[in-house]
Amino acid sequence: MLSRCLLLALSLFVAACNSAAPANPTRGALPTLPNVGWRLLAEPISPANADKLALIGNLIGHSATVNRFAFDATRNWLISVDAVGVAMLWDLNTGRRIQVLSQPDPTLGAEGDVRDAFFSAQGETIALVTRRGVRFLRAADRSPLPELPSGAIAISGAALSADGRRLATTGGGGELWLWDAVAGRVLQKIAGRGYLAERPHFAPDNTQLAVITRDERGALVRLYDARNGQTLAELRGFSSAPLALAFNPDSTLLAVGALGEVQVFRTSDYAQVYSVSAPEIDPRRGLLFSPDRRFLLIGGRGDGVFVQAAANGASVRRLTEHDGELSALVFSADGALLLSVLSSSRGVYVWLVESIRAESPKYLRGTLGAGQSGFLTGAFSPDNKFIALAEASGGVMIYGIPRQ
Repeated sequence: MLSRCLLLALSLFVAACNSAAPANPTRGALPTLPNVGWRLLAEPISPANADKLALIGNLIGHSATVNRFAFDATRNWLISVDAVGVAMLWDLNTGRRIQVLSQPDPTLGAEGDVRDAFFSAQGETIALVTRRGVRFLRAADRSPLPELPSGAIAISGAALSADGRRLATTGGGGELWLWDAVAGRVLQKIAGRGYLAERPHFAPDNTQLAVITRDERGALVRLYDARNGQTLAELRGFSSAPLALAFNPDSTLLAVGALGEVQVFRTSDYAQVYSVSAPEIDPRRGLLFSPDRRFLLIGGRGDGVFVQAAANGASVRRLTEHDGELSALVFSADGALLLSVLSSSRGVYVWLVESIRAESPKYLRGTLGAGQSGFLTGAFSPDNKFIALAEASGGVMIYGIPRQ
């Protein structure tokens, strides 16, 4: 029993360190969410109706906190992946669990083997990124695509391109694999240089790929041409090891976040444009450009969010109204709404982005999930119909605009 507890603690720590959220995936034994009746949706979430957000239902099944979500908007399906590698497929039309997608990992004695999951373009294929490779399934019936000849590989990070057609995975020795996410085949393997590579991140225009790594000279961010794997640039000179990456919506800027500092570079010549420094900055809690191109948001230790002008880094304001520890920041697909996810019982705030410049920014609902055990992360579905919140007990709370 003791060894199982130690393994679970280690798995939670590793999963949290590889997540964009802080390393606090769960806080011991917590009450399970109630199993409530599932409600039908009326319409997508928007600023006009966000004050009507309500609980659609709870997804119950995980024994550890969920730290990854993947949506298929064509079917209203959701994949949730938790901190011990268990991946579950859900039907959000009914709240029913369709299937457990992960497999036990007997080598580590873990409940599951999945670290991340993605739906390819049009939801045609499911990619399950495991600790030793990638399994591709036909989404319609979850039948496996043919086994890949590449053999077992150690994976340290994964990302899907914005068009859903390419998957990038990184390895412990700096390897980079590019995959056809629809067909489930290897497009290219780029040899590593002996140092860990992690946190791959595609530009929204699908042409560039950024990866955090290091060499004998220290930490760096390496830029690749996502179409052919050619190295484009190496960014250096960070005050500490980079922890997060973010491209702006038109792929012309790249933000690199470290503890205490975020540097922003042009992707045309890779020159630094500006930097933002403050002791409280922690980009693991959020580093993202707003979809309308106006803002760069940076998470901070405690309850603060730094809001900077995306073009020049000038301070717009700090969001400090949360009264709780920040876990993650998430924009809606249209950029009109912002989730600030809190690890405390204060829950999740839903902000009207248009009001951020105001002296007192307007949050439409500051109490999603209030009174629960806190949350690790959240996500909007691509069509803005659903908000998924990863509650600390392992449950997933689904919010939307219900039919009256």
